[in-house]
Formats: sequence, structure tokens, C-alpha cells
Amino acid sequence: MSEEKNTSSDNLSSKKSVSSQKPAAKKSPKEQLKSDVKTVSTEDTRTALPLIKKISDIIEEIENKSLKSYEKKEQEKILQAYEKLILKIVKEINNSRR
Repeated sequence: MSEEKNTSSDNLSSKKSVSSQKPAAKKSPKEQLKSDVKTVSTEDTRTALPLIKKISDIIEEIENKSLKSYEKKEQEKILQAYEKLILKIVKEINNSRR
């Protein structure tokens, strides 16, 4: 009988040690994303220059040509394109902050 009690207490003590190790070993999703972001190479940042130029060109074109200068049918298409662009940009910004 005493042997049965010892084995059950051994099982409990081993379970406690295992459960106390699990939270320390797991990383939160934010920590995982931060470690992934830190591994960006300089090659990835060099390829950003053409994208930056395209974005600047789009901004310049939007500033130079007002939406009112287009026909009504074209205005709707342009507005839809603006909305799509804005949604993509907001998603990228939010993803980069995580």
C-alpha cells in the first residue's frame, strides 16, 4: 500500500515539473513575429527602393490630377482603385506593427 502512495506522489511531482517548464518554452505570437522581423536581410531592403519610387509617383499623380478632372464613369473606377490601394496599405501597416 505504501508503495502505491509513493508512485502516485512521484507522478504528481513529475507532472508539476513538466507543466512548469511548458510556459517558459513557449513564445507568444508577438515574440515570434519580432524575431522574424529581425532576420530581414539587407537585400530585402534594397529591393524596397523601386516600390518607394512607385508610391511617390502615385502620390504625385494624385496631387497633380484632381478626381474632378475625370468623367463620372472614370471617377467611380478611380475611387474603387483608391479604396483598394488604401485597404492594402492599411493591412501592410498593421502587419508591420505586429
